[in-house]
Amino acid sequence: MTRNDQDLALVRRCVAGEPGAWREFVDSFGPTVRALARRYLKLHGRNPDSSELDDVAQEVFLAVTRRDYRLLRNYDPTYTFKTYLGVITRTEVHRVLRKRRPFIADNPTLEAAAGSETPQDVERAEEGEALHRALAALPERDAKILKLRFLRELDYRAIADRLEIPEASVGQTLFRAKQRLLQKLKGILSILV
Repeated sequence: MTRNDQDLALVRRCVAGEPGAWREFVDSFGPTVRALARRYLKLHGRNPDSSELDDVAQEVFLAVTRRDYRLLRNYDPTYTFKTYLGVITRTEVHRVLRKRRPFIADNPTLEAAAGSETPQDVERAEEGEALHRALAALPERDAKILKLRFLRELDYRAIADRLEIPEASVGQTLFRAKQRLLQKLKGILSILV
C-alpha cells in the first residue's frame, strides 16, 4: 500500500465519521501543514513564529471540516493528498494574510498637510496618500522590499539579509515590486500614465 493509498484510506475514514479518524488525520498531517505554511509565509516575506503557524494550521483544518468535510469529499485521488493539502494550505495562508493586513488609520503625510493652505502642499499630501494606499495594497513582500530600499535606503546586501533571499535576486525582486507598485498607483492617480 502506497503512502497515497494510506492517505486516501484515512480521508475516507474521516468522511465516514469513524471514531478517532479525525485525531489521526490531524496528528498525521499537522507537521505537513505547518511546514507548508512556513514555506508559503516565507514566500510572502514573513518569518512565522509557532503561534502564527498554529493559526494557519487551525484555519486549514477548519476549512477541511466545513460543510461536512466537503474538501475531503472532493479530493481527487489521481493527485497525491499532500499536493491537495498544499493547495488548501496555500489558500488559507492567503486568507490569513488578507485578514492581518494592517489597516492604515493614521497617515503622517496627510496629518502634516492638514493645516497647509497651498495647492501644492495639498497635492503633495494627496500623492503621498495615494502612495501609502498603493503600498498597503501590495503583497507584503513587495511593500517590504520597497520600504527597505527607498525609505530605509538599505543596500542590496542588507536587503538580501533581511528578506533571506540571495543578494543576486534583490535587483529583479525590486524591479518586479516597483512594476506592481506602478500598476497600483495607475489605478489610484490619474496623473500617471
